[in-house]
Amino acid sequence: MYVLVLMGICWLLELLPIPATALIPIIAFPPLGIMTTAQTSMYYMKSSCMLFIGGLMVAIAIENSNLHRRVGLRVLLMVGSSPRLVLLGFMIPTAILSMWISNTASTAMMIPILEAVLVELGAHHRNMMMLAIAFAANVGGTGTLIGTPPNLVFFEFIGKLKGQPITFGSWMVFCAPLMFVNLLIAWLWLQLLFLPICRKNNKVKDELENISEKGETDIKTLLTSRYKDLGSMSRHEYSVLGLFLLLVVLWLTRSPGFMTGWADLLPPGVTDATPAILISLIMFAVPAGAGGETLLNWKLVQEKLAWGVIVLLGGGFALAEGAERSCLNIWAGEQLAKLGGLPPQVLRIILSLLVSLITQVASNAATASMLLPVLLQLSQQLHLNPLYLMLPATLTTSLAFMLPVSTAPNAIVFAASGMRTVDMLKAGVGLTFITVFVTVGWTASVGIPIFSLDDFPDWAIPNNQSLASNFRKCL
Repeated sequence: MYVLVLMGICWLLELLPIPATALIPIIAFPPLGIMTTAQTSMYYMKSSCMLFIGGLMVAIAIENSNLHRRVGLRVLLMVGSSPRLVLLGFMIPTAILSMWISNTASTAMMIPILEAVLVELGAHHRNMMMLAIAFAANVGGTGTLIGTPPNLVFFEFIGKLKGQPITFGSWMVFCAPLMFVNLLIAWLWLQLLFLPICRKNNKVKDELENISEKGETDIKTLLTSRYKDLGSMSRHEYSVLGLFLLLVVLWLTRSPGFMTGWADLLPPGVTDATPAILISLIMFAVPAGAGGETLLNWKLVQEKLAWGVIVLLGGGFALAEGAERSCLNIWAGEQLAKLGGLPPQVLRIILSLLVSLITQVASNAATASMLLPVLLQLSQQLHLNPLYLMLPATLTTSLAFMLPVSTAPNAIVFAASGMRTVDMLKAGVGLTFITVFVTVGWTASVGIPIFSLDDFPDWAIPNNQSLASNFRKCL
């Protein structure tokens, strides 16, 4: 508990760089007798970390080929050029890109394009459009397992239970539609705040209605010019796109559940990290063009790979293992089990709101690393399906819209826009609560037929002994 509190304070107040704080278990666990240095160090490169590395390397190849910029501009051209459609046009590609590449990269890519469009839209749309990119990047990360680190933290913990139903495909079936629902809500919410329809004599509304056809034409001309500057798709882009689509197919067909997957034909233990690393290695070998340069090179990976996030993931896994070995998880679960008298639906809402408040001021990966093991323990004690509490809590860590420090996209947009903290807070508070309740409701409805959340499955039963006897043994 001491190490947990120490790391929590450092993460919350950023007394040290966030990845540096994640190294504390290597210093603290051995002398405290929790785990040896060798045992602790093993948790800094688990299968989930390798999956993240593979996904990031593919994302770097996408960025290096300029494929992400082509996708973003193409979507903007398709949706239209009125302010409402431009708003949607920026949010859709940002969210889709954030499903596959880091939300930081997708945000940074869209900002320069937006700056050019804002010249035509006008200064009064600036905060709305900037916030749209940040919110879309945060929501987009929930769509896939590799979209954001908390998803991988969840996958690592739930993956310890043999027979659990979470795969890359099942996650997308459940979370991708929810992502688009929350994206639609964010789009409507920003319009309600910045483009009110029902208020009469409103200056912003009048300006919106008076936007000339010439202004919309200018925006379309600008976007068309930017798209034409990219030229036709190169061999480089086609190669990256083909390998990326192959990777997605491999992820979706590894073990889909409703049919035999390719991993079911191999010895057990093959995870989603294997195809991610495979495709990455192929990218190091495939030529990008006639010049002999390959789709991916190690210098580029060294410069752009988010090594700090990998250390952060590993530190969270080490911290969680230390909590399990010391029985802190069991103790915390027993304390939270006192809430067991509450209806499960109420308990899920309370815990999701708690996670949401913490993640506004702390790293979402750190929040997930600290809380998800406790929620797993609590679920087992209350005989609830672990996904019942853990899924909405995991997704909620990405719904951080209130403060610049909440997520990297928020910080980038805050710096680029020049808005005040209170401006982001006003827009983010309502959206946070709405999306949290929608996520909880989605889990209670869609999650039941997909994951049988209304049952306590065999795979969730603790191995061999009751939690109480295990607790006494640890003590």
